[in-house]
Amino acid sequence: MLAVAACLGRYVKRSQSVVAGFSGGLDSTVLLHAASCLVRDTDLSLSAMHIHHGLNANADAWAISCKQVCQEMDIPLTILRVDVPLGTGKGIEAAARRVRHKALADYPADWTLLAHHADDQAETVLHNLLRGTGVRGAAAMPESRGRVLRPLLGLSRSVLLGYAQSNRLVWIEDDSNSDRRYTRNFLRHQILPLIAARFPRVGEQLAAAASRFSEVDSLLADLASLDLQDNRPEFPLPLKLFRELPDVRARNLLRAMLNWHHAQPPDERRLNEFVRQLQSAGNDRHPRIDLARYALWCEAGRLHFKNLD
Repeated sequence: MLAVAACLGRYVKRSQSVVAGFSGGLDSTVLLHAASCLVRDTDLSLSAMHIHHGLNANADAWAISCKQVCQEMDIPLTILRVDVPLGTGKGIEAAARRVRHKALADYPADWTLLAHHADDQAETVLHNLLRGTGVRGAAAMPESRGRVLRPLLGLSRSVLLGYAQSNRLVWIEDDSNSDRRYTRNFLRHQILPLIAARFPRVGEQLAAAASRFSEVDSLLADLASLDLQDNRPEFPLPLKLFRELPDVRARNLLRAMLNWHHAQPPDERRLNEFVRQLQSAGNDRHPRIDLARYALWCEAGRLHFKNLD
């Protein structure tokens, strides 16, 4: 598949190792098959990883199916059983995704391939916008972030289905994908079809919007780097940086610092109020914000950060 070849060609060097996240569903089966065809005559090392959440009654059967597929493709497979914490307050979808991404991030490979496609991108943009996201959230999923690659991001699910059928691939149908209690399934099966009836190119247009938001996010990160002046993007930071900037640029600097430290910024109301305090509080005041995964506070004229994970 040309999209996978082009993506690997942009990022992956000779002799590097690649692991594909493999659920056994249509998307990841297509990705694994395309990648296996590409690396067959190269010195790249390709393996697969299946995350066994144990959340579905069919989870054991899915793991067995993934093992059979990988044996047929002659691809080494790691099956990792994980526990998904259910009391995070973020919902089971987000909790499972977090555990899955951590497991893949810990896998000893140079690159990780994920099978998100254009329809997933459209759902993510819509989902994030409805949650009140900022520019970074509206940018949704990039093709490349860190050592994670998403080679199928420019292709629709219908294209993947055509590829799978033409190559006689076998995949798993996850029954939970039709459960509309989950937000993404609700958007996929109920909301997006309604929008598509009026705007047939909704998926393509949302994906294009995500690309433009990504460019804006990159420009805002560049602006934040300039506003750091001669300081490194590390905490603690001098409070005077925030006090010398206009409000909007001070807020952008704080968002960028948190993103660079892989921390989710607080909601806009809390972030705006915290930056207001940074800019106006006297030396005897010590603004502080405590969230589930980190804390920010002022001390001795500097802004401090502590990761609580």
